[in-house]
Amino acid sequence: MAKRLYRNDSEKVIGGVCAGLGDFLGIDPVFVRIFFILWTVLGELSVVIYGLMWIVIPKSNGSETDQKFEINDLGTRFRQVGREVQEITRAPSSELITFTGVGLIAWGVYYFVRRAVPYLDIWSYSQYLWPALLIAAGAFIIYRAARSR
Repeated sequence: MAKRLYRNDSEKVIGGVCAGLGDFLGIDPVFVRIFFILWTVLGELSVVIYGLMWIVIPKSNGSETDQKFEINDLGTRFRQVGREVQEITRAPSSELITFTGVGLIAWGVYYFVRRAVPYLDIWSYSQYLWPALLIAAGAFIIYRAARSR
């Protein structure tokens, strides 16, 4: 049976997307979270992609485990994500606070370096940066898969 992608509710920090991706890929979810933090810092569409994945990917526990995403369920999924966001804002976890702090520090360092040392402007090299990060991520996944065998 093929492995399915679910949001991991037991190890979630925000919506369980990164934990689910980590489970699906067989890597520690911290690496997926760091990837999303870097993606956000470098100004791409990571927040939009994360939000879409939060809506589309079903939770691993509960009644949705066997459900596939259907466009008719979009309103229900939006309401569910809204309830989850309310829960997170009422009582944020320590991991969420830590990752938010790390993200803000990384963002500040990035913009400080960008302003202080203009010739090290990483953004101007983004056409090379993202392919390099994707290659590194792919190599890491292959390495982890080969090591687990």
